[in-house]
Order: sequence, then C-alpha cells, then structure tokens
Amino acid sequence: MSVKSLLQLILFLLIIIILGGIYFLYFYSGPMKKQEVISGELSIENSNDSQNLSSNQEILEVIDSNKTKKSQVKDKEIITKNFTQNITSEIKKNSKQQKIDEKINNENKINNLTKNIEYITTNKNGSIFKIIADYGKTNLENTNILDLIEVYGVIKSVDRSEVEISSKNAEYNYSNQNSKFYNNVQINYDNKIIRCDNLDLNIDKNIAVAYNNVTVQGNNSFMKANKITLNILTKDINISSDDKIEITAN
Repeated sequence: MSVKSLLQLILFLLIIIILGGIYFLYFYSGPMKKQEVISGELSIENSNDSQNLSSNQEILEVIDSNKTKKSQVKDKEIITKNFTQNITSEIKKNSKQQKIDEKINNENKINNLTKNIEYITTNKNGSIFKIIADYGKTNLENTNILDLIEVYGVIKSVDRSEVEISSKNAEYNYSNQNSKFYNNVQINYDNKIIRCDNLDLNIDKNIAVAYNNVTVQGNNSFMKANKITLNILTKDINISSDDKIEITAN
C-alpha cells in the first residue's frame, strides 16, 4: 500500500470517529440530561407538593383546633348560662314559695288570734284581777297558757287603791290565774310608777315580782334595782339584799 492510500484511510477513520462522537453527544447524552432535569424537577415538585400538603394539613389542624376550642368555649358558655338561669329560676321559685308560705302563716296566725280578750279573777282576800288584751291565742307548748298582745290589767282591793299593769305581751295561765308580763311593763299605783322588762303576778298570793331593768319613780324619788317584790295589797316593796340599788332624791 502506498503512503497516499494509508493517509486517506487514516483520514477516513478520523472522520468516522468524529461523526460518531458528534452523533453520540447530541442524540444520546442530550435526552439523558433532559430526563435527569425532568426527574429533578419532578422530585422538587413532589417535595414542594409534600411540603404544601404538610403545611395545609397543619393549617387544617390549627383550624380544627381553633374550632374545637371555640366549640368548647361556646359549650361552656351555654352550660354556664343554663346553670345561671336554673339557679335564678330556682331562687325566684323559692322566694315566691317563701312569700306564699309567709302569707299562709300570717293568715293562720290571724285566724288563730282572738280579739278583745277579757278575764276576771277573784282570790280569797276579795281582790279582783281583771286582764284585757287586744289579741290572744293559745300557746302551742302549753294549752293552759294564753299568749296575749297589747295587755292591760287592773287589781282592785276592798280597802286599797287600784294597781294598774300594762305591757306589750303577757302570758295568762288558765289553771292558776297567774300572769307573766313582758316587753315595756309598767305598774302604776299611789302616784308611783314601776317600769321593768318582766313582771310575774301571783294573784292568789297578792305578790308581783318585777325584774330586769327595774325603776321606781315617785313624787320626789327615783330608784333603780335589779329586782323588787311588791305586795299588791299593802303596796310594800321588798328589795333583795344582793340587788344593786340606786336611789335619787328629787
């Protein structure tokens, strides 16, 4: 083979190699790179989609949580409102029932009261005890006792001056005719005024015992004592030695 032929063969092979290289670069490596790019883009999109889904899920969870909290708050408000309404309704009902009960009790009290009561009692000494009250009713604990309201009493003796007694309340005993006066008690006799919180009258013995905040006022004197005993016949006053006594002369 001549040198010229050899050179032509080498040049032909080089041309074939160059054309084959160009063909491989453009027709095989290009699609592979493009496929890699597309795969990368898909991976990024999938990653973004996953992140978006995760973010959307978190947003939905937050929304659901807020809805749940709002629902719980609303439920609590409804429960509290209903409870308050029930309590208020119960209070009103109890108050109304209490007023009805009080009205019934007051009506019963009025129905049980007897108006314009008057009792007259005499003892062995001939003294007459007359007691008058605006209202009266039988004591529930002791049927022998009559509870009196706005009371006035007078004791008349054969040869002695009268003794007048008044008080806000009193208890009159049917069985022995004795009386217990209380609340603003006042005794008037022989120009003397005795005031006290309590007065026990034993009509059979002609004795009246005044106690608690006792004062005796005369024409020219004023006396304070814890307790005194008055003989309603002789009008003598007996003061216990252990009582506190204070006398002021006018």
